[in-house]
Amino acid sequence: MILRNLTITFFLMLASSLVQAQNADDTNRLLQVPVSFLAANPEHPIGIFSLDLPFYFPSNQTPNSQFVVSYTMSNVWHPQAWFYYPQNLTAEQKSLNEEIYMTWRPTYFQAIGVETQVKTFQSDGVLQHFRFAWLHKWKKKNSLILNMNVHLLSGGSSPVHYLVSDHFIEAFHSTFAIDDNYGRKLYPFNRASILFRDEDGNSYRKEKGDWFTSVIDAHYYREVLVHSSKNAYGQLMTGGHLSVPLNSLHRYVIPGISVGYRYDHLLSAKTSMTAALDGGITNPTFLKIGSSVKAIDNSCRGAFKFYVGANWAVNNQSILQFGLLSNIQGALLDGANNKWGQLGYDEIGVEYLSEGDMWEGEEISQEFWLAKITPAAMYYFSYQTFFVVGWTHKSHQFNFYVGEDFFYINNAPDFQLGFEYCIPLARKK
Repeated sequence: MILRNLTITFFLMLASSLVQAQNADDTNRLLQVPVSFLAANPEHPIGIFSLDLPFYFPSNQTPNSQFVVSYTMSNVWHPQAWFYYPQNLTAEQKSLNEEIYMTWRPTYFQAIGVETQVKTFQSDGVLQHFRFAWLHKWKKKNSLILNMNVHLLSGGSSPVHYLVSDHFIEAFHSTFAIDDNYGRKLYPFNRASILFRDEDGNSYRKEKGDWFTSVIDAHYYREVLVHSSKNAYGQLMTGGHLSVPLNSLHRYVIPGISVGYRYDHLLSAKTSMTAALDGGITNPTFLKIGSSVKAIDNSCRGAFKFYVGANWAVNNQSILQFGLLSNIQGALLDGANNKWGQLGYDEIGVEYLSEGDMWEGEEISQEFWLAKITPAAMYYFSYQTFFVVGWTHKSHQFNFYVGEDFFYINNAPDFQLGFEYCIPLARKK
């Protein structure tokens, strides 16, 4: 229903933009505010090794060359869980298995003596993302973005990380929601780790304080259509994308394509609104270039973003932007369940930590009643919304993001803060 309504909105905006076309160079600057949100993607502990797409719509105000630095910090919390994949079930066993709740299936597999393959996943801590990008624009219609991605896993004890720390999130839950509704208090705060072990015993692990890289990614955009009038502006963009791995978790070259459209409408002499959407498809298993962990196996992954915002000309040189950016990411693994809550996977069995189990040297005092977030995160179909504030001054642009998961709650991540600063290296020609 949501995607259908957004699609209808897209075509209505496209149709309205075709009216009264004129030269885009003469367009009011409030109708060509750069929409360059390169860092507004969920910081998933496994998803960072796939190919994330920028949200990018340049304008005549965009410098020909920019250096972009961004920083994101997010809280991830996924208690250890085991995922059992049954092998060679008979038709009768498959039918019965589908009627069994996923946490009861491991016992069923053992009872009937069926062979299983097991994956293990956990993550905890504050995941930090440092992104360094070069953006080059030429002949008005072409843009190239090159990204280098570096990460740091922390426990969350630093005052800098307070707003994404376990302490702050659980204080918020205790005050406004349910006390410890994700089970964080059952495990000591300020410890951190990421672990993924596949069915062949191959493991990827990061500890608190570890620096690591994920991918280098490149994005080519071409403006294919522009229509403008005195009070409106429309722009259609296409993109080609590629990432090269700098990690041992998922060593695949990943290509992708995208198409996006923005529509701006002047509201007054100093204000305008912007609506933009972008959809893309990537192939996370396109070309394997080395041994890795079997953490991502989906051969076709979709992404969809929709932005609605307002722009205010503070003075002749500065524009303030603010709005909401909804970010929908497709699954990392085959067999994902995109229903509400991501429960009831059709075939696999899931086993959680329970009372008396040991996790990272600590005894678990009771079972987490919301432990379902771990399988939801590993399969990773997410819907995250970002509140965006942007400040454009001359050729400089600063963006600030606050992100929270929505609908499909999987703590991947739970709460996210970030900013990016676009520094011009060359003036617009």
